[in-house]
Amino acid sequence: MSESSSEYETKKRAIFEGMSQRGQKRILRLGYENWDPFQEPKDPREQILGTVYVKADTIVRQFYAANPTNEGACDFHKDLLDFAVSLLRGERRAQILHEFCNWFQGNRGE
Repeated sequence: MSESSSEYETKKRAIFEGMSQRGQKRILRLGYENWDPFQEPKDPREQILGTVYVKADTIVRQFYAANPTNEGACDFHKDLLDFAVSLLRGERRAQILHEFCNWFQGNRGE
């Protein structure tokens, strides 16, 4: 950091005081000392091109290749991709949906 510590704190305080009450409360709840108003924003391309998304896209494309007669599956590409990402991340919602699909498939003949 090329700025002196006092300049940094002065600018930080000025930004904080220029915020709305709601914004200030949020910063105080998270911790003013931990807040960095000069932090670089996150690049949305990182999320899109992250390893989980690439792996999920590969899995969905493998699904298409394994089921060429199921032409309608491509219409739900975004849903399939989101579901695959959720499964890879270990999200509970996706796990429950997967368990339900397996259960339903097993009880279908009843």
